[in-house]
Amino acid sequence: MADTHFELDALVVGGGIAGLLTLDALHQRGVHAWLIEQTALGHGQTVWSQGIVHGGLKYALGGSVGEAAKAVSAMPDRWRAMLDGDAEPNLSAVTMRAQACAIWSTGSAASMVGLLGAKLTLQSAPEAWPSNSIPQALSGVRGRVLRVAEPVLEPEHLMSVLGAMHHDRMMLGCVSGIDSSDDGTSVRVDTSAGPIDITCRHLCLLSGSGNEALRELAGLTPGRMQTRPLQMVLARGDLPVLNGHCIRGTKPWLTITTVADDSDGRIWQIGGEVAEWGATESSTATIERATAAVATALPSLELSGIEWATYEAPRAERSTDDGGRPDTPAVLEEGCMLTGWPTKMALAPILADDLAGRIRAGAEPTNVPKQYERPTAATPPWREVEQWTSVHSDIPA
Repeated sequence: MADTHFELDALVVGGGIAGLLTLDALHQRGVHAWLIEQTALGHGQTVWSQGIVHGGLKYALGGSVGEAAKAVSAMPDRWRAMLDGDAEPNLSAVTMRAQACAIWSTGSAASMVGLLGAKLTLQSAPEAWPSNSIPQALSGVRGRVLRVAEPVLEPEHLMSVLGAMHHDRMMLGCVSGIDSSDDGTSVRVDTSAGPIDITCRHLCLLSGSGNEALRELAGLTPGRMQTRPLQMVLARGDLPVLNGHCIRGTKPWLTITTVADDSDGRIWQIGGEVAEWGATESSTATIERATAAVATALPSLELSGIEWATYEAPRAERSTDDGGRPDTPAVLEEGCMLTGWPTKMALAPILADDLAGRIRAGAEPTNVPKQYERPTAATPPWREVEQWTSVHSDIPA
């Protein structure tokens, strides 16, 4: 009979960007580690994100140089090294949406002050976008168009590339039991080939919003996670390529990224304050607010014929006393169990370094047996949305 019991140095549960980068960091250090994913790589938070490697713009607009700004300010350079193939993991095969983001304002005095704060505090300060290459969609905006060195990658392809690197160290399965002792942790995993038992010296819970249920299964202290709801907006049709932020006051009012549509058009993912407001609104109200905001932010854009939709994209993170977003990645170490949340995609390498630095190699490395199914990359949100509407608002926001 095939072996159904395995011994590892570490088991990573969760195949999003945090889990895959942690698996890679462990592998680079010679740690015998496998990864378990229940559905698909990047399902939910990673693949449904906009793919921007943030460099602290959101914090710098308010002139902040606190812990959040410091933690994220170096991330674009680190990611660019991986995307250029100059650092591990080598992500040079990952499809890029853009090498940098545009920044423009609504023309208000507060927006101008915000942009000045960004220029003074960001590690890679925004600079004027060359006038002969300004994105078409920004041709009618008031004021200057700036460029900030925040690369934009394709999250679905990122998951595919990392998944291919670690194909032999991943398994599709559902954790159904966790029993911990001083010597390690025993994990029961249900797979399509039958249940297996894995004994590991360290268990890394990196399942995003699934961490709470896993912690409960392991008998860990509840209430250590929070979720921040967002309702993202999608637009599809004859749209120009645009990746960037429209600033109103000291916050990104609209954050827009572009991907090619399967039907030769383009799709915009729209986040920013509009997505935060949408968390408490209906899909219809959110679309009305978003289309009015786009009409104001991009006055030369023709919106007729564009279809709209929304999707919910809650962010899972470690709980804070005031319910606000944590400044940095978070790790809870409880015996041989480690629970982590990167807070945002850009910070995932920091989380992976932290976790890998706590785990030592010991077991003899082996691959996941071939009879166990491997997870594939998750489907992006625009392929899952069932209802699109062509109704939009012509009223300026």
